[in-house]
Amino acid sequence: MDAEQRTALDAAHAAMEAAPEDVAARMRFYERLAGAELFLLLDAEPAEGATTLSPMILPTGEGDVALVFDTEERMAGFVDAPTPFAALSGRRLAALLAQRDITLGLNLGVAPSAILLPPEALGWMGEVLGAEISEESLVPERIGRPKVIEARVIALDERLAGLAGIVGGAWLANAVYPGGAEAPVLALTDVPEGARGAVAEALAETHRLSGPDTAVLDIVFLDAQSPVLAAFRRHGIGFELPEPQPEPEMKPIPGAAPGMDPSKPPRLR
Repeated sequence: MDAEQRTALDAAHAAMEAAPEDVAARMRFYERLAGAELFLLLDAEPAEGATTLSPMILPTGEGDVALVFDTEERMAGFVDAPTPFAALSGRRLAALLAQRDITLGLNLGVAPSAILLPPEALGWMGEVLGAEISEESLVPERIGRPKVIEARVIALDERLAGLAGIVGGAWLANAVYPGGAEAPVLALTDVPEGARGAVAEALAETHRLSGPDTAVLDIVFLDAQSPVLAAFRRHGIGFELPEPQPEPEMKPIPGAAPGMDPSKPPRLR
């Protein structure tokens, strides 16, 4: 496989395989999996208006396996005829399969990142990703240099790059609250009100899964003219966000189920 075909999941899987005792590498793989758009092969085309999906199941001696791929090209390379499929986010798909006690078979036979993830692993992933985000209005007494590992900074930088056009600016710092409690805090500017919940969820998830622990990340949304930003610019780590890219033209795919929203998938049956 050449460099142009290598995906982010391939890289994360290779790093995990190269260092099986490295907890951070393993967490990084799950972070990549959760944030990826995955393609699930279906047993049948869903009827119009259907609220359930029937995944194509590969029966094995260790249980049922659902066939999932991280690119449409890899999916097409696995099947020899147009086959119905659904595009789902990794976090949603993992939760759905775990509920059904189904193993996730990723890129089987078509990529170096081929792996079987049993329901237990998917359930753990769902618990970590399902941690609730609380909204509080604590005001920090002091903003200082961040105390986070490099892997988390790199992971946040990569996730923020995917939010270009939604997030205007981002700075990571350390907040000290009344009573002495400390936490990493990410200041974001010019994020539309309606997108803030999804942005906070995505970045908090990345922070949890990019380190050896599931530490909390505080996130604050500020206006670009906010006087508070001066402290973040002075003490924090600033992220360079790329210019947003235009949306590529979507082409119809034979066998694709119409109306499938990756962020709100139908239930499996």
